[in-house]
Amino acid sequence: MKQMFDRHILSGLVLMAAAAPMLASAEETASAAAVQNCPLLGWPEFLPSFLKPKAEFPTQDTPLDAVDCRFHQWSWEAFVWATALDARGTPRFLSLPTIEDLFSAKPAAGPRTLTLATRGVHAHGGVIEGAGAIVEADGNMLVAQNGYPVYASVHMSESYLGTAKRNLVVNGGYQKNPDSDYFDVGAAVFKATWLRLDPGQSAPAGAFVTRANVPVLTTFLTPDNTIYVAPAGATTTVDVALVGLHVVGQTINHPEFLWATFEHKDNSPRFKDGTFNPASTASDPRTYTLYQGGTPFNQTNQPSSQTTASSTSSPLSTPSTTITTTLTATPTFTFNPATQKFSPVSNVVLANRTGGETFSPNGPANIERLNQSAHTVLKQQPAAQRIFANYDLIGTVWMNPGTFCMISKQNPNCENVNQGNAVGSVNLANVTAETFVQNFTGSTAPANVGNCFSCHNPKTFTDVAPLPNLTPRRIAISHVTAAGSLYAVPNMLTVNPPPQAAASGADMTGEK
Repeated sequence: MKQMFDRHILSGLVLMAAAAPMLASAEETASAAAVQNCPLLGWPEFLPSFLKPKAEFPTQDTPLDAVDCRFHQWSWEAFVWATALDARGTPRFLSLPTIEDLFSAKPAAGPRTLTLATRGVHAHGGVIEGAGAIVEADGNMLVAQNGYPVYASVHMSESYLGTAKRNLVVNGGYQKNPDSDYFDVGAAVFKATWLRLDPGQSAPAGAFVTRANVPVLTTFLTPDNTIYVAPAGATTTVDVALVGLHVVGQTINHPEFLWATFEHKDNSPRFKDGTFNPASTASDPRTYTLYQGGTPFNQTNQPSSQTTASSTSSPLSTPSTTITTTLTATPTFTFNPATQKFSPVSNVVLANRTGGETFSPNGPANIERLNQSAHTVLKQQPAAQRIFANYDLIGTVWMNPGTFCMISKQNPNCENVNQGNAVGSVNLANVTAETFVQNFTGSTAPANVGNCFSCHNPKTFTDVAPLPNLTPRRIAISHVTAAGSLYAVPNMLTVNPPPQAAASGADMTGEK
């Protein structure tokens, strides 16, 4: 099928080149062709093949001469592959192994219940890491308009699971295995973000909805009189709507993986790359899922005050290891244990609607054309599958071939392999997952960009005081390797005491 697809592309390019105006400059012709040829000829007809039950995950889109369009086409192929519905109406990614499978002898078989449990072992009572999170990677939390946190879940291919399992920090695999023990072409991981719905609440128009077990949260007081909210170890079953999905996979010539992200169409206002002014008092009159119409833009994307979290050792961590707590200001949120809701709610915007795509001058236009093309294809599918036409590719980020390093004596620390080496959507963020670390300046200078490689790189576990620094490894690009250890992001958040508790001096342990 791929050979036939490539042959159609080549034929189309030849015909279009032959028809180009003879007097156009080479630069003008190349610029026009970049837009006209994205999507590549025949690609829309090829896209539905990834909906088939036995379709293989895409890996061949990135030959050495690949243009930006092919990377973004891969992103849509991976998204369609991940969201292909089975006979039960379950998207493929929800049937893949999750974080819990790292600690089981064999991945669970058959239908899975989505469980948005804890993220790190730092939760109150030492709860083991689960499939999801209430806080984002930077330790902040996004609170939806109904007061619930936006949750996350992680799902991975069996190939990805096997490699990550061999290289977990908690069992010593990361520390002892050679750098050559790395992911294979075709390894893939997906991170989904979910909006919890109140009973009877309508989901965002056209969003995929499923049942999920979400954590029951509790409050507890640390010895330094800091009140934390964290999972209590119990869950409750609710309806959740898919609001975002990262698709990440290794393709040929790209061991650093391609990193792409999708959002539901109604999440928030989106700004043309590099134009958002975080000091602006202007607003959007329209109300979105995560933005109340009329909110001034200088009141959006407001993080909590947490900078680091506190934890004691657990059975899965190094004995006597302790992380201290440091706060830069008073906490933002107040939490109500009875309703499980936070206040105030968050209002957010997406600062760069195509991630600052810089691979070609036509990068943003190519992403928009691919979205239109993919939506047209998906709208022709059966009703249940059709809903995924309500999600947009924001962008894709990757590195040039040969850039991502192999650890060696000559280059023991993989120096300079980070966000500055990224190409494509160099300021890529998802408003539901990287809410508070977006590049609001819009700068595309390598020294100033912000994207997935800011956190996902070989030096993930260096400069992590007070924890011991671990030797850089390529496998550290995956944060899944931190599961079950104190290197994982703690799933807890500092909060203000409820007014009545503060007035009465009530116990804040959260214990029954």
